[in-house]
Amino acid sequence: MTKIYQSIVALLVCLNLNACSTMQALYEKYAPQNTINTTKIAEKWHATLPHNGNTKHLTQFWQQFDDALLVTLIEAAQKESATLASAQTRIAQARFTRTQANAALLPTLDGSASTSRSVQQPATNISIGGPNQGSQSSGGEPINTTQAAVQASWELDIFNANHRAYTASQAQENAAQASWHEARVAVAAELANTYFNQRFCTLQASVLQADVSSRAESLRLTEIAVSAGFSAPTNRHLANASLADATHQLKAQQAQCEIEIKTLVALTNLDEPTLRAQLQAQPFAPHHAASLFALEAIPADVIAQRPDIYAAEADLMSAAADIQMTYASSLPKVSLNGSIGWMWLSGGGFGTSDGKTWSLGPISITFPIFHPGVKEAGLAKSVAKYEENAAIYREKVRNAVKEVEQALVNLHSTEVQQADIAIALSGYQASFDSTQTKVNAGFANLIELEENRRLLIAAQNNMINNQKLRALTWVSLYRAAGGGWDKSALSDIGNKK
Repeated sequence: MTKIYQSIVALLVCLNLNACSTMQALYEKYAPQNTINTTKIAEKWHATLPHNGNTKHLTQFWQQFDDALLVTLIEAAQKESATLASAQTRIAQARFTRTQANAALLPTLDGSASTSRSVQQPATNISIGGPNQGSQSSGGEPINTTQAAVQASWELDIFNANHRAYTASQAQENAAQASWHEARVAVAAELANTYFNQRFCTLQASVLQADVSSRAESLRLTEIAVSAGFSAPTNRHLANASLADATHQLKAQQAQCEIEIKTLVALTNLDEPTLRAQLQAQPFAPHHAASLFALEAIPADVIAQRPDIYAAEADLMSAAADIQMTYASSLPKVSLNGSIGWMWLSGGGFGTSDGKTWSLGPISITFPIFHPGVKEAGLAKSVAKYEENAAIYREKVRNAVKEVEQALVNLHSTEVQQADIAIALSGYQASFDSTQTKVNAGFANLIELEENRRLLIAAQNNMINNQKLRALTWVSLYRAAGGGWDKSALSDIGNKK
């Protein structure tokens, strides 16, 4: 028997050494940090960075618009978001998995208690010391049995399979937490885009309303001229068509403004009349700040603060751990069981007795013998999953750089266009004022004035469009830069809703 135990121990030692060697090889070949370090990131941004900002302003981004209603609506949207609720559920699921994996590393304890009352038949008398010395009953009387015990079982993690599962579950929990922050930023950005679309839509509708009024006045003056014989009837048709075209654009713009309100209602779950009253009560002015926050000059610094990149890293670590866990699952498993308790016996003609009860064992060893191709197929699946996550990580890094640089290009474009648009608007305003002066002095007619008015209105509309694009681009850059997220926020995620 001793030789058998010695043989088993020797076999386990040999398997352990071989398994550890294979585990190390897998760890070195599928190391997440190698993938992360070899993923190429540009050394600098190939776009103009915003100036005069500050990195800390990224965490105070929405407050910088000086729009209390915007902040209130963002908070309402985040509270009502199904996306955030789903992300919160994924965190809870990941934590449960991590707790299970951690429990597998430790012994499990279960308590048990039982009581019984029994009678043994037939009753028998046992003589003690001869016929004249008396007898003792060994049956026929009730026997009471009460027992309490604590049972323990423990799977010895000889090949670190359970440790690998715990590592993978930790990575998945981190990924779920980072995804919650990503969803939070996405919801805020979606609400802000809708809010700005609605606000600027209203401003554009006001400009189009002025355009309609100008064209209506031109039609009135043209009809007077045609009636007096100073203008051809064709001009009346052109003026009427021009008014119809402007009216059509105004109605389309008003419909778009209504759609944006419906979207805001859906995002925030606010009562529509209440929302309309808030929009009406809160004045809106386009934000003219040159820079709301600054970016790090090195792309890698910005990439590191994006929650989706961190989540992709965590997925990569989880996939690497899964490879080693899959390999370890094909190795022998050793389990140890034991219990300790106390038993009380009474009745049956022998009085009362009590004492400790305990057991150690069995020590069980299970190992695969014949599972054709299962180990190889499982390992191939885990390796393929790692390669997929590695490709996803590299793609996310490339897309992150692309999103930031596209936002920077658009931001710079709106900045340089703003100066040209301002010059054009100033010129058209001066021309209109000059024409107005000529009309008052009798050197120009009203039709000429209305034509200058429409040029001025078009310039005003261009200004609003550019301001709108600039606001939306800042939101895009905010999201592309990670929304002010940092890894230290992971520890507080459980207390946030």
